[in-house]
Parts: sequence; C-alpha cells; structure tokens
Amino acid sequence: MNAADIVRACFDAYDSRDRATMERLLADDFTFSSPLDDNISREKYFERCWPNESGKTERKILRVFAEGNEVFVTYECTRANGERFRNTEFFRLEGGRIRHVDVFFGGDDPSKAAAEELRSIVEEGVAACRAKDADTMVTHHAAGVLAFDVIDPLRYEGADAVKQRAQQWLDSFTGEIGYELKDLVVVASSDAGFCHSLNHVTGTKTDGQEISMWWRASIGFEKIDGEWQATHLHSSVPFDMETGKASLALTP
Repeated sequence: MNAADIVRACFDAYDSRDRATMERLLADDFTFSSPLDDNISREKYFERCWPNESGKTERKILRVFAEGNEVFVTYECTRANGERFRNTEFFRLEGGRIRHVDVFFGGDDPSKAAAEELRSIVEEGVAACRAKDADTMVTHHAAGVLAFDVIDPLRYEGADAVKQRAQQWLDSFTGEIGYELKDLVVVASSDAGFCHSLNHVTGTKTDGQEISMWWRASIGFEKIDGEWQATHLHSSVPFDMETGKASLALTP
C-alpha cells in the first residue's frame, strides 16, 4: 500500500474498532499531537484516544493529499444526535507504518475542543460501567472528588470511596449491565467543564430482581496539572411530594 492507502486503512480500523489492525499500522515509537494532546506516546494514544462503542460517529473523508511519506486528510463526522464536526490531520509515515499524527480541530473556539475531550471521558465511563470495570470508571476522578449519590450516604468524598461504591454497585448485578446516556450536554472553558444527562441502567440483580431505572446525573470537571479531573458528582431522582417516595418508574 502507498501512504494514502495506509492512512485510509488507519481510519477504517479506527471507525470499526479494529485495534489489532491499528496496532500493526502504527510504528512502535508512534506519537500523537492535537490541541488536547502534546506529543503523547503510542500507549497513551490507545489509552486516551481509542474509541468506545458509546461514542460511535459516521465519518466522511473529504480530501486526501499525499506527497511521499506525508499525508493530509480532511474529514467530517456526524454523531448519533446529528451534531457534526470537521478535522484535518497530518500523517508522517516511515517504513510503511505511521510514525506521527498531528490533529487540527475545525473551528477556532477552544471551548469546543475542551467539550469534545470531556464528552470522550464521559463516554469512556459509560463503556467502563458496561464492562464492570470500576478502576476505569474513576480514572478521571480527582483524589478529593465530592459525590452526592441516590442512596446512603448522603455525600462522600474521595476517588477511593467512589471506586468502592461503584464496585459494590457493579457486584450487585449478575450478568451484563445495560447502560446508556440520553440528552448528554457538555460545556467547557479552558480549565473547567460541566456535563449533565439522563442515565439509564438495565440488568438483573443478584437476588433476581430486574432493574430498569432512569436518574439525573451531573459531573463537574476541573483541569488539574494539565488533565481533566471530575471534582463533583451528583446523581438524583425526583420524588412524589404526596407519598414522600422516590419516583423510580419515570422515563424520559
């Protein structure tokens, strides 16, 4: 394959979540830069940038310009909610493998780039929940994160406490957990961000009870030492003022 073919194969592997092919296409000393990533390593790229199922988009490649081992690509993506964005990427190849990528986000509003990164972090948490992976669920939590939950205790602090609570909740299910977000809204500046959504979980508890529950969730982020970290978590459900009981059967 020529350089343009290799880059197209790279996009195909990314969009189809074919990590094995992507690993073959990237050089061992591959590096990646974007407005959000400063020359990160191959390992860090897969950790931070590899997509999960909840973040699926449709991509249309608009232009490909290749000269020798250098390739420029402009593409447009459409999310499931209809939102569109356009990026340009510059690839440098060596020995038939991709050595470095520079990403230039479309538009000139840095807050959009920050919101994109926060959206990816939230989607990573959704995928971790489905995988029952409590460690990954708290990867982007600040050490002193403050959490307000839908059950006792009323509040608790610290990433370790959040992880312990998450593990207890995951262990209360048998088999797979269904988890989805609806109406996710993300806003951000250069050093602070906020997300809110309606969250839905389905599954079977270890006591045989079938669960299908919606609740409201908000996350506050701060950029600490150059990394986005969740510093505030809030989950809640409405309640019936006449009965004083939580309204757990509500749906959007």
